[in-house]
Amino acid sequence: MLALYILQQLDPKPPKKIQVLRFIRARGLITFYDDDEVIRDNGESKWMNDLSWAREDIKGRGFLAMPEVGIWKLTDNGRAWIVEKAKRWVEISERDPASKSDFLRRCRRLNECFFQHMIALGKGEDIRKKPVVAAPAPSAG
Repeated sequence: MLALYILQQLDPKPPKKIQVLRFIRARGLITFYDDDEVIRDNGESKWMNDLSWAREDIKGRGFLAMPEVGIWKLTDNGRAWIVEKAKRWVEISERDPASKSDFLRRCRRLNECFFQHMIALGKGEDIRKKPVVAAPAPSAG
C-alpha cells in the first residue's frame, strides 16, 4: 500500500500491477531473499506472486480497487489507513526507540527503507522522492 500511495502522489492515474511491483523493487521497499526470483507455476517470480496475493487481502479490506484488470488503485479508505498507520508508527517509535528493531525482526519482508518511508509519511514529509535506504539482502536460511 505504501508503494501505491507514493505512486498515486506522483501521478493520480492508477498504476498497472507491474508498475507497482517494479517501483517496490527499484525503491527497495521490501527485503528480497535468495529464492525470490524462483518462477512459480503462474509464470511470476515468487516475490511478485506473494505481493499479488497480499493485494487480495487489502482489496478485501476495501483499501484497494481494481477498476480494470491489472490496474491497482488505492481507495480513499486505503489512503486514510496508510497515513493513519504511518502516524501511529511515529508515535510508537518516538515513545519506544527499540520498537523499530522489534518490528523489523517480526516482519520478514519489511525493512529499514520501508520503515523510514512510513516514518516520513507519518511526519507529513514529502515522500515521493525520498532516497532509497540500502539494506543488505539476507540469505534464504
